[in-house]
Amino acid sequence: MRTTENHDLVIGGSGMLAGLVMALAESGREVTVIARGTDRLHRLAQRHARIHPLPLDYYDSASLDAGLAQAVRDFGPIQRCVAWMHDDDHARALRIASQVGAVYCQVLGSASADPARAEILAAWQDLFRSPPAPVLRLAVLGFVIDGDGARWLTNAEISAGVGRALASSDAVTIVGTVTPWSRRP
Repeated sequence: MRTTENHDLVIGGSGMLAGLVMALAESGREVTVIARGTDRLHRLAQRHARIHPLPLDYYDSASLDAGLAQAVRDFGPIQRCVAWMHDDDHARALRIASQVGAVYCQVLGSASADPARAEILAAWQDLFRSPPAPVLRLAVLGFVIDGDGARWLTNAEISAGVGRALASSDAVTIVGTVTPWSRRP
């Protein structure tokens, strides 16, 4: 057991956020990574001694609670969390956030920036207004305008942008751009 005050949690970190996980580990953070797929997760963990795989399905509340409790026992309190979950289950987000001491960073897809769906960002911000919730950071994944066209962000761009959101004092960080919306790929 190696308890520390430098413990981060990354949910969904074995794919597009693997670069962020590596950057956190290389900066001296202990990083617990939750992912449903075990192969990529274990390959990522082999890349750095500070990356700790936690293979589980975050949709299973009992497994999630047990996994988070074990991570805290093994590496100390979770200071920061980056969560890339493919739904808007606010109850699950609050369950996870209750285990986080400082910053909870929710990664959202570009649809959350759709001008016709402004309620998505507002709902996330309202969720964390009441203490004792940790500070909320939203990382909205956009796109890149490339000449006459547009493209989706690369995994490296996503990892770097979410890292900026985690470290920022801004409530919302747009990774790439979301304007003009009509240029979205």
